[in-house]
Amino acid sequence: MKKRGSFAGKVRTVDIPVPRAPLNAEELLSAKLGSKRAAESSMLGIAAELGVSPEAPHSVLAAIAMARLGADLDAVAKLLDWKDFEGFCAMAISAAGYNVRRNVRLRKPTRQIDIVAESPSLVLVVDCKHWRRGVGQGSLEPVASAQAERTRLLVERTTGDKGKAHLPVVLTVVDNQVRVVGGVPIVPIQGLKDFLSSVNRFDPALSFLSS
Repeated sequence: MKKRGSFAGKVRTVDIPVPRAPLNAEELLSAKLGSKRAAESSMLGIAAELGVSPEAPHSVLAAIAMARLGADLDAVAKLLDWKDFEGFCAMAISAAGYNVRRNVRLRKPTRQIDIVAESPSLVLVVDCKHWRRGVGQGSLEPVASAQAERTRLLVERTTGDKGKAHLPVVLTVVDNQVRVVGGVPIVPIQGLKDFLSSVNRFDPALSFLSS
């Protein structure tokens, strides 16, 4: 006779899987290359190539490395934090010799510019677009036009540095090549160093404004 209150048969247990946090860009790169050490070596190489500190946001360094390995750019971009991306852009431009200011605010009308980067003869007025996917020509046109307008407003409010050429620029993480839309260069972050070394204030394809 079974005792009152006892269970007949064995108690079955069910294992409930614990959801794993999504992989970040560094983990994806480690998996792609086979080891964390290989991923770290790849990121150091990217930092050296772009002229930025090894302490630059590793999420962005890993994303660039993944893009070069043929990873889906949409998927990689989703793993990036926009603040890291903007900070990395500022660091890369500063490493190229520009004096960088971030989050420059204009009033009447109110506008915000992500990065204003100055060299002895040139001012880059930069919008950092953390797009999650590639953008077509039709969508780029209003983005380029808006950045050109912000640049014009900045030039109108500039009291110093007379004679410097101002160039509106849009930086992105997902494009593969530099495109020029309405005179505004759309530059992928992995092509930024080459762009900075070759940009020419007398290039007729680019919309420079003078203060």
